[in-house]
Amino acid sequence: MAGLLVGCGESGPGEPKLPQSATPGWTRKSLAKTPVPPGVESKTAPECWKAEYTSKGSAEVIACGFAVESTAFEAMQKGKAEADTVKFQEGKYYVVVQWRGVSRDEITALVRAVQRDLKVK
Repeated sequence: MAGLLVGCGESGPGEPKLPQSATPGWTRKSLAKTPVPPGVESKTAPECWKAEYTSKGSAEVIACGFAVESTAFEAMQKGKAEADTVKFQEGKYYVVVQWRGVSRDEITALVRAVQRDLKVK
């Protein structure tokens, strides 16, 4: 019976800890809840957040939090490849990063900062 009670109380991880800034020159302009984006497939609806970043170009980070890591992993596996987009799973979050007008090194730095801040301590 105790196992059932623990399972019923599971919820998403809440607002993601996303960096305010990252080198070289990334600055977070906004962070707000957003509807589940198209292409995020899951049996359970995640809670999603969208952050807008600017530097020489721009980037949008959508982090969808799931109750369990395996569901975030499953959503990542079902994600389709897109141009100027990287998708990954970090803990209970499935993350989609899309960018415009930035170099590979610049977007890599932002993605690494997001991964670092989302890591479970």
